[in-house]
Amino acid sequence: VLTRCTIFPSPDVNHACLLRTSPEAADALIDEISAYFQSQELAPTVFLSPACTPKDLSKRLEAHGFIRQESEEAWMVLDIRNLPIPELYPTVPIQQITKQDALTFAEVFMEAFEMPTEAAPAMAQLLEPSINLPGFHHYLARVGGQPVGTCSLICYKTVGILGSAGVVPAHRRSGAVTNLTVTAIMEARRGGVEALILQTAAGTLLERLLSISGFKKLFTRVCYTMP
Repeated sequence: VLTRCTIFPSPDVNHACLLRTSPEAADALIDEISAYFQSQELAPTVFLSPACTPKDLSKRLEAHGFIRQESEEAWMVLDIRNLPIPELYPTVPIQQITKQDALTFAEVFMEAFEMPTEAAPAMAQLLEPSINLPGFHHYLARVGGQPVGTCSLICYKTVGILGSAGVVPAHRRSGAVTNLTVTAIMEARRGGVEALILQTAAGTLLERLLSISGFKKLFTRVCYTMP
């Protein structure tokens, strides 16, 4: 799988993943990936997971000049069929956004993850086409009428993907995270979802907290980038 986005030049949306080929064709595939991203003036980026083949892809990437990044992604799953649902905090209402809220969602997301707010219009442009599509849900949490947190849920049959969950620093103890997550879980259940999947940085406090909350690690994914 190769993804490319002209309006948001981040490795999260500009990379190759799920490489599956024979040992004889692996080097040619790596060259093809590198040439494509270089033609777009982007650093070639590959995410390796246990689904990739052949097994020596990491060594082959390094031989082609790729460098393994220190951080890893942990992909985790939560069975929500019989999960106890806590009560919502009454002072933190959750709103499912419309297209008019796309920029606000993007700005809050950028602040929550301490990213440059200059990228918010590009993220809003990426977000807008999915708003109101079946199975796509994007939420804003508010405190005192002000937007303070974001969360997205994508549902497909019995699986839901939870992402973009973040709260601005000043309101991280407001209950916004709980209300966003509970709202997403309840929506997923209504749609027949049995398990939620999310990704987070591996080996972090957040991963430990997710494990304590019932999430189980499926696998880790490693990023390789060519300077």
